[in-house]
Amino acid sequence: MPNWLDKLMGIPVEENPVDKAILEKLPDGENKHVDEVYKARWVWYHTILAIEIAFTNVLLLLILFVLAVK
Repeated sequence: MPNWLDKLMGIPVEENPVDKAILEKLPDGENKHVDEVYKARWVWYHTILAIEIAFTNVLLLLILFVLAVK
């Protein structure tokens, strides 16, 4: 694996800046931080995925339109 990927995958939850921001938003005294971080990552991943799919659909419709006009 590339060096940057090793660094990204090997960062513990407590040291990752994105995960730190998520943990700071948690109520005090909760010990379920791993579940909360997982949920937040899941939401962001699927949001980005949905945007990519929508963009792909727009491109496909444009290609269909161009072919129909010709």
